[in-house]
Amino acid sequence: MRQNRLSFYPYTQWETGIRSPSSACGPAAIAGIVRFWEEWLAKEGGKPFDRLPADPVQAVNGIYAFSGGTPLGMPAPVLSFALRRLLNRRLQDSGLPGKVVTRRLSGFEAYCAEIDAGRLVAVKFDKWFSFRWFGRRPVFDYHWTVGCGYRIEDDGTAFLLVHDAGGRGKDGTFVRSRERRIPYEAHRGVLTFVGVKLG
Repeated sequence: MRQNRLSFYPYTQWETGIRSPSSACGPAAIAGIVRFWEEWLAKEGGKPFDRLPADPVQAVNGIYAFSGGTPLGMPAPVLSFALRRLLNRRLQDSGLPGKVVTRRLSGFEAYCAEIDAGRLVAVKFDKWFSFRWFGRRPVFDYHWTVGCGYRIEDDGTAFLLVHDAGGRGKDGTFVRSRERRIPYEAHRGVLTFVGVKLG
């Protein structure tokens, strides 16, 4: 068995006070990834820079407005653009060299390589626009998550480790974001991976 997992602060799209919570999975994923890189930048010793608000509701609502979130969700190019703008601003303000690059990753091995390099991955599940309407139902129909690890069993079965941005109960309560183990092969047709690199 081989496994790797990165730790980060996960955001929950269903926190009380988040506007349009049913479509805030993209902003919640962006917030988790941005905060992860903010902590990395702070350790690199650059100048102080503006960070996400400590209040998770303010952070997710601010990113929702900044990135042009819509009730229909967030396409991968929009999420990528928002990540680059937010992180390049922080990188520039810190005075550290380099720029932020986002790219689509192709397959499980590319995903694992990002995790092994110490970089979170935005993971989108989308059965609607991948035209996978029939057959095996994915864990999420249309949803952004943060890929924070992987697990490969001795028999070769591969799993993504993702934070799911939480959930909402029928009684109106919510569950905080939690780590989920997702079988890769059963979901490969509905997945989009977006990697983020500072350099």
